[in-house]
Amino acid sequence: MRLAAIAFILAQASTSGAQRLPSATGPLSIPIVGEWQLNRARTHYGPGVDVRRSERLSCAVEGSRVRCIIQSVRANGQELIGRFAATLDGARSSVIGIPDVDEVHLRRPSNTLLDATFLSRGKPVFGYRALQSEDGRSLMIISVDPVSRVALTSVVVNDRP
Repeated sequence: MRLAAIAFILAQASTSGAQRLPSATGPLSIPIVGEWQLNRARTHYGPGVDVRRSERLSCAVEGSRVRCIIQSVRANGQELIGRFAATLDGARSSVIGIPDVDEVHLRRPSNTLLDATFLSRGKPVFGYRALQSEDGRSLMIISVDPVSRVALTSVVVNDRP
C-alpha cells in the first residue's frame, strides 16, 4: 500500500505543472531550493536508515549549481554537517561531511522532480527523488534504489521553518 502511494505521488509530480518561484536559473523552481526543517511526525524511515532526531536542509542556486548544507542530529546524538554544490545535468560533484559518501549527481527528470544519487568511491550507495507539495510548504524526499530508481520505503518530509 505504501509503495502504491509513493508511485502515485511520483506520477502526480511528473505530470503536474511546476510551482513558479524566483531563482537564478529561471522561473521554474528546483524542488530542494529553500530552507527546510525535518517533520518527524510525517516522516517514515525504512529498515537500515540512520534515523534523524532533527535535520535542517538549506539549498540555494549559485550560478549553474545548487549548493546545499545539511545539518543533522542522528538518533544516537551524533551531529553531522554535509555539503555539496552540484549542477542539474548529472555531472558528479564532491560531497563532504556525509559518512561513506564522497560524490553526488543531480538530475531533473521533470520540472517538479529532482533525482539525486550519492556515491562512495564511484559506486552508487543511495538515491532519492525530491518534490514539493503544491503549496510549496513541504518537501518530500522519497528513497529510491540508486541504480534502478525503484521507490523504496523511506519518505522524509520537510517543512519550511
